[in-house]
Amino acid sequence: MRTVTTLSERKPEAVIIGGTTLYCESFKASAVHSITEESTADGGTVLTNSASRSTRLVFSGRVSAEDLPQNAVYRFNALVNSASAFNVEYMDLRFSDCRMLSYSFDDKGGDWADVTVVLLTAEPVTRRNEL
Repeated sequence: MRTVTTLSERKPEAVIIGGTTLYCESFKASAVHSITEESTADGGTVLTNSASRSTRLVFSGRVSAEDLPQNAVYRFNALVNSASAFNVEYMDLRFSDCRMLSYSFDDKGGDWADVTVVLLTAEPVTRRNEL
């Protein structure tokens, strides 16, 4: 008896970053809560200085060559050199007051250019319908 495993294929999700549509094939979010531990005189431990750190977002995917690849580089470069914050929606999530930390753009002359964008936000993640 043979068993067939069906693999599902997920289509890249379109996300607009700085006016450029990136077809996201990989997404990573990471956040940290920082807590400082201090020793007490009797050898115990006390927690001090509890704080949330910013959330780092990494979007990797492709941009279409139909949207003139140089436009994406121009827009991303403006964002990485700007202190202006912007919002990003991905799937059903909304990331507010984002700032661009870095981007990489690899155009190999095909129909698509590979792009990775790293954003940072200190705001909590919300759902689109919670606005």
